[in-house]
Amino acid sequence: MENLFLVCLVPPVSIAEDIDEIRNYISAQFNVHESLKRPVHITLYPPVKLSSLAAENRFFNALEDAAFHAPFTQVLKNFSSFPEHTFFLDVEKNEGIMNLEKQLSKALQPLKLITKKEKFNPHLTLAFRDIKPVFKQITAAFKDRKFKREFPVSSFSVYKHQDKRWQPFKEFRFKNPGTRATTLSLFA
Repeated sequence: MENLFLVCLVPPVSIAEDIDEIRNYISAQFNVHESLKRPVHITLYPPVKLSSLAAENRFFNALEDAAFHAPFTQVLKNFSSFPEHTFFLDVEKNEGIMNLEKQLSKALQPLKLITKKEKFNPHLTLAFRDIKPVFKQITAAFKDRKFKREFPVSSFSVYKHQDKRWQPFKEFRFKNPGTRATTLSLFA
């Protein structure tokens, strides 16, 4: 048994549909299709392969512990890119998303699921992988375009790679941070 999981934020359906329109436009205009194989999402933790039920249980228990978080509003604003390989919607950095990612990383770190974690740069991918030959045309086509959507965040999601597609698997609703049990210590 080997399963691949992705921890992410998923915008509400109405916003995801707007973003899909943009992704489909880019795909049709520039003949790039890789991003359409993935759901509209903001990656919070890179995809991880788990090869046992015990590993999956540890993974989901750690995520459950990381779900003690206050709701926040997330803004998606305008277009940007990582030169030559990824075109995306910019995800405004705010305390909510930065703390959530930090909390998830801290909870999952003891499991040693990834060797080196890259610095978190929140974004929502519109085109990547097959973009290199048309990168400059895409960025030129969108350089003056504006986009802004915002949505409330009160949960994060886990997607599972099944049947060659990412499928929704589990949602973790935020729990009040004030209700988190604290570890008792004799020396506190």
